[in-house]
Amino acid sequence: MLSRPLPAALFLLAALVLAAAVILAWTRAARDRANLITDGAGWIWFTLDIGERRPIHFYASRRFRLSGVPRTARAKLFVDPRGALSINGRRFPSVEQRPGSFLAVLEVAPALVEGENRVVIEAESPSGAGGILFCLDLPGGQRLVSDSSWRVALSEPPATQEDRAAGTWGRPPMYPWGYPKIQPAP
Repeated sequence: MLSRPLPAALFLLAALVLAAAVILAWTRAARDRANLITDGAGWIWFTLDIGERRPIHFYASRRFRLSGVPRTARAKLFVDPRGALSINGRRFPSVEQRPGSFLAVLEVAPALVEGENRVVIEAESPSGAGGILFCLDLPGGQRLVSDSSWRVALSEPPATQEDRAAGTWGRPPMYPWGYPKIQPAP
């Protein structure tokens, strides 16, 4: 026969375990928010089916509209292993990055126009594997991020018959990149 103290002790133990799990989940979520400086951006690539190792060179693109030209717009870019950003035909410096590298941070407002804009990221990999992470911070808390709405193609500008949805690896932290960081000011 069980006495009353044993079920009460088990209930208390279960409540403590549940409380610890909630605190752990909240702590992990807070750490995630602190490390996630690219908002909802996801790692994208030409394809998720990387069979035999062979070089690839492709373009990832996204169109978006602006009701006015912002005074400032900061793009955060990571292209593993190599790539370059263009906005409305204006090319920014190429980047060469690998896991552990800092995000490239670029002021892109001079390239933006009122109305339709087009972001193109040219990417290449000697092995066919890699990832692109992009976040454009606009005024008013607006963001354009890399996700499954991006289109990829082997040529620029992509012909309609060859352009397709980008493969999405997932959002940070993602192996092997973790949480890409911005280089601290000197």
